[in-house]
Amino acid sequence: MNRKASRRIIARTVAAKILAEPAKQSHWLRALAAYLLEHNMADDVNLIINDIAHELFVQSGHLLVDMTSARALSNDVRDELKRTLREATGAKHVEFVEHTDPALLGGLVARTPDAVLDVSVRTRLQQLATIQSA
Repeated sequence: MNRKASRRIIARTVAAKILAEPAKQSHWLRALAAYLLEHNMADDVNLIINDIAHELFVQSGHLLVDMTSARALSNDVRDELKRTLREATGAKHVEFVEHTDPALLGGLVARTPDAVLDVSVRTRLQQLATIQSA
């Protein structure tokens, strides 16, 4: 019977394969999906994807950022955020996956594999309401 590998080992291996063979990225992701199904690990998929993003950063300096803002980012703001994140993390390359959510009211939420930066107006208002009710 095959032993199930840990999430971290899986992530490290998949990231290394993707970096070594970028043209086969879809192959490795399909192999990952099959492995997760075979070993009843489908519930861990979000954790494993985050672990792979972390490993891509560790192994190559590629930082994937899930960026949600109240409105679409301008090119100037996008460039400044990338520069700031490169300086703060030492990343060689910063890639955004961008979403808009008007419910943030203003500002943005940036999620990396290891941290969350929430400078949204919605969160600031929630913090203010918490302070007021205390």
